[in-house]
Amino acid sequence: MQVIVNILNRDFTIECREGDCRRLEDLAQTLNARLAHFSGDEDATRRLVLTALSLIDENQAASAALVRARYEIERLSDMLVEAQLESASPSVIDDRGRIDALRVAQGAA
Repeated sequence: MQVIVNILNRDFTIECREGDCRRLEDLAQTLNARLAHFSGDEDATRRLVLTALSLIDENQAASAALVRARYEIERLSDMLVEAQLESASPSVIDDRGRIDALRVAQGAA
């Protein structure tokens, strides 16, 4: 599949997978904003555009991976805290459902 993006008032036709067209258009808009004052020959511009799109894409992919990693760290931390809380929970000591900690508190009072 091909997508046509406009960067520096020039149209560039780029081969891409079907699901990547919208992403490539978004990247092209970002690049176009960053290169607003650039001018150069046609061939050099094409190489610059393709290189810059690739670098922006890598940067966004790395940022997304960091967000996923932070989420996973938080999820695992929550699991660890829950496991520690469960292991520290007091046990029932009699048939009326009194808990060890309450019995100790009642005895001290």
